[in-house]
Amino acid sequence: MIIGDTVHRKMVFHQRVKEFPIPFKKRIRSLSYSDPEKRIIKGVAAIDNDFSHASANITEGGVGYSYVTVRMKSQRHHPLNFEVEIYV
Repeated sequence: MIIGDTVHRKMVFHQRVKEFPIPFKKRIRSLSYSDPEKRIIKGVAAIDNDFSHASANITEGGVGYSYVTVRMKSQRHHPLNFEVEIYV
């Protein structure tokens, strides 16, 4: 998932989100970021490193705000392995 503009923007946050698989379960994790300088977010990227058809969506804030919460969900029986990047 790439929302907004990430090209030629300053990356202010980067984190790898990794969860091991649990049989018959989906892994769900939320990640929140709030810019301490109250800069406006121009782009959000959440990349599935395993190409496992996991999903990511923004549940709060995002592009046009100074904060964002990204919710990531794996497929059943699969790990969660995302790179989350925030650009201003």
